[in-house]
Amino acid sequence: MRVYQWAAVPLVMMLAACASQIVNNSNGQCANLPWHGYAEDGTTLRMIPCVGRAGEQWNVKNGQIVGVGGSCMDVEGSNPLDGARVIGVTCNGSPSQNWTAANGHVVGIGGKCLAFAGDDTGNPPLVIASCSGAPSQQWSLH
Repeated sequence: MRVYQWAAVPLVMMLAACASQIVNNSNGQCANLPWHGYAEDGTTLRMIPCVGRAGEQWNVKNGQIVGVGGSCMDVEGSNPLDGARVIGVTCNGSPSQNWTAANGHVVGIGGKCLAFAGDDTGNPPLVIASCSGAPSQQWSLH
């Protein structure tokens, strides 16, 4: 009998290969950039049920997480404080548009983790928060 061992592929590498959904492990919902046929800088990302919308698709380009319309995942005001909203904006290479992945977390400016605000009802906004391992901070790709 042959036993196969699978190594985990880093989030950034998987995102670079093809568009993926960023899914919260605690509730199975997706990070979404609302899309109305055009990009609008400053649009708050939200967590919503995954159904294959354009706003649920993400890629990595030059170390940035890029969504629909070419908008980059960013932190409002480049503010590394807990509770700062995660928004979609035109990619410009700012430090607040750089994200890494480690141990199921998506980590941005100031070493803060991508999370959803409040409970997981009503399409809560995405924010950054001190990494604690909370369910709201656990993400995977689909």
